[in-house]
Amino acid sequence: MARKEIKGDDLLYRFFNEVLPEHPELIEKIPRMLILSMSVWFPKSVYQEMPVLLPWVLRDPKCRGKKSKGKVIEPDQWAAPNLDGYLRDDNSLVKGLPKSLAISSGRYPFVNGRQLGGEFVASHIWRENLSGILASRVPLLNTFVPNLVWLPSQVSKLSDREDGPFQTALKEISWAVYRDVPLSARARVVAESSWSLLPHPTNTPELLDEELNWFVSTPRFIKTRKAKLARVLEALGQLDDGQPISNKLEPSRYREGLPSVSLSSRQKLRRDLELHLDGDPSNRISIEVDRSPS
Repeated sequence: MARKEIKGDDLLYRFFNEVLPEHPELIEKIPRMLILSMSVWFPKSVYQEMPVLLPWVLRDPKCRGKKSKGKVIEPDQWAAPNLDGYLRDDNSLVKGLPKSLAISSGRYPFVNGRQLGGEFVASHIWRENLSGILASRVPLLNTFVPNLVWLPSQVSKLSDREDGPFQTALKEISWAVYRDVPLSARARVVAESSWSLLPHPTNTPELLDEELNWFVSTPRFIKTRKAKLARVLEALGQLDDGQPISNKLEPSRYREGLPSVSLSSRQKLRRDLELHLDGDPSNRISIEVDRSPS
């Protein structure tokens, strides 16, 4: 008789998808407790400074290419721009955002003062949204601070279940934390454009800051994010002026690919990205669709 096994990592998933539904009185409480104790969020100050952390980056799972029997069928295209000039990422740039930041927790000493190790996943809270496009394929949502949370890998898998208890709890927590944070006129343009694409959760719980685990931001963290955006804008301006792109723009594949993007797409991208730094609040950022080759 064939040996039958169960993997330990599967048990948590089984518990929440097969055991917990038999106890409806706990369906809301337990996922929220688990998320509050294990998730890590960007602080409100980061959201206020830069609501979208990498506005020129889109997720494209196919950008890493494809191999079969040792042969390259589709070449690696990570960081190459798509037709609209957005950098194609496989989530590598997103998951690396907080790697240098410590974690602050007012309630959970086993998290407080630590930094992220292995087995954490940078998770998008809203997968489906009002744009009709996956959130990670929309520039305003891919690195929108309220749409990002770092979760243990097994918990992240549970959050992928559309409208499941974990995803629902994450949406409610994020909305409660960030939705009413005061913003400058410039940041509000970006944030409201992003929020307009996200459906309002049914419930919005009252939460104290000490109930969550936060990354501890630093002046350097914000300065670095803005400097990277400024380099992209500088490169787009140099191309408009007929000049070569500065070698400061990285990755090199993105720098080398930008000149092949059409002039109209580059100019559109430049206008939208400028609003993330100091744009005119009367404008509204448009929604770009990821049209990278499949």
